[in-house]
Amino acid sequence: MKFDELVELFKDRPFFESGEVHLIFDESTEQIEARLSRWVHMGKLLKLRHKRYLLGKKYRHAEPSRGYISNFLYRPSYVSLRTSLRIYDMIPEAVYINESVTPRKTAGWETDIGVFKYYSIKNERFWGYRMYPERDERTLAQQKFLLALPEKVLLDLFYLMKGEWSKDRIKEMRFQNMQIVKPERLKEFEKRFKSPKVTRATNNFLSLFFKEEV
Repeated sequence: MKFDELVELFKDRPFFESGEVHLIFDESTEQIEARLSRWVHMGKLLKLRHKRYLLGKKYRHAEPSRGYISNFLYRPSYVSLRTSLRIYDMIPEAVYINESVTPRKTAGWETDIGVFKYYSIKNERFWGYRMYPERDERTLAQQKFLLALPEKVLLDLFYLMKGEWSKDRIKEMRFQNMQIVKPERLKEFEKRFKSPKVTRATNNFLSLFFKEEV
């Protein structure tokens, strides 16, 4: 296995797992793992987590989005929480951690391209996401990713962050761009979520931002 061969294989999908390499090249596990490790030390590959790699920047034909990498680093998962709030311009602060939701156990990794954190949620609450950006043929596959809908972002936030969401706490978030939130969908999602804590937080949120709809 030569590095040029690896680049050719994954140039359009720069994220890969070592298991994929083992299936393609007729070499021993020890030989392949040794080469991957050497290329990491040479800076040709970035190791994101155990047996998960990304081609070095100069070897990628297109830059993958953080959301794309986040989705594939720990599957299944979708981007949510404060990362999604920033993507939707629902909060004014910058967010430097890539936060996602998964039905698997809570996990996280610090990598050379950022910190990725995953919050665990039950399977019956793992929904309410979409491919982003959608209906955009100009966006390459490695730049698209699964992103929570604005209403689901709020429910995930209310549920997964510790403590009660009083009106004062909600105000402290300095929410903005509220026109993208659909109150009827938020109420529908809240009922499906089936969490007293989320119900209380949702009612407080709606009374602050959508008084006429409550």
